[in-house]
Amino acid sequence: MKTYHPLFRAIALAGPLLVLASTAVVVLVPAQTQGSCPPIIASILPKNASGHTGQYFPGEMSSGRGSADLSFDNPICPKQKFSARISIAVTHYGGETAILIKTEEEPYGTIDREAIQAQTIKDATSEIEQRRLTPKIEKLGIGEIVYGEFKSECPPEEAVMADVGKMIVPNVKLKGMAWAGNANLTVTLEGTISVDLAKAVVAEVFANLQKADFSKAH
Repeated sequence: MKTYHPLFRAIALAGPLLVLASTAVVVLVPAQTQGSCPPIIASILPKNASGHTGQYFPGEMSSGRGSADLSFDNPICPKQKFSARISIAVTHYGGETAILIKTEEEPYGTIDREAIQAQTIKDATSEIEQRRLTPKIEKLGIGEIVYGEFKSECPPEEAVMADVGKMIVPNVKLKGMAWAGNANLTVTLEGTISVDLAKAVVAEVFANLQKADFSKAH
């Protein structure tokens, strides 16, 4: 009976998986219906969002993405609502692909949760700095976020030339990442929305990820 070192198994499996993953995208993309959102993706997006769209590619290493619009009453500008867009991308490692994830039981795994999350936040921090915003990094639920904020004016009530008003409307650019078991998720949120509302929305998404059952997704 032959036995194999865990490192050999991880390396041997990684190559075919990358090939299969790229092949799956080519084959399945045309089958996706524009304007629809698979249930597994919709279950992760915020419940009070609208216009859900997305794609999902099932398999042992499944992946998907989705987006939706956010709208809340804006007490600062009564005739304008907060309006933002949220997008997510998720990957789930199931079956034998789970050995690719580095754990105490599988120390030779090629996927390091902490390293991937740290790099994602680092890259997002650079993006926010390029927008000339001051990035703020925070832990949020099971994940981590980085965001920048700035203020804009309330739009004039009539479509006429007017002086620039007070910069009082909150705007946020946020990116975050979380792991829940063998699933990882990145989230992007940007628009005219308060920091507190943005955090609440992303916290909901992270919580939804924990409840997502990828074994039943199709």
